Amino acid sequence: MKAKNSTQKTLSLLLSGKGARAKRFAGKHVLIVEDKVVPLKKGEEGWKDFIRLEKKYGQPPIVVFVPRQDISYILITC
Repeated sequence: MKAKNSTQKTLSLLLSGKGARAKRFAGKHVLIVEDKVVPLKKGEEGWKDFIRLEKKYGQPPIVVFVPRQDISYILITC
C-alpha cells in the first residue's frame, strides 16, 4: 500500500508543475514507480527501462506526460 501512495504523491507533484522534478521533466514522457521518475527513452530502450523497473519494484510503472506550465493542452478523444 505504501508504494501506491508514494507513486500517487510523485504523480501529483509532477502534474501540478511544482517542484524541481516537474520543471526538469516538463514537456516529456516519464515512467513513474514509487518515488522514482525515469525519462521515457525512444524505441527498444524505453521498453527495457519499463521491464527493468517492473522487475525491480514488483509493479508496472505508470507512463505519463508531464505538461509544460506555459502551454495549454487540448485532449481530444474519439
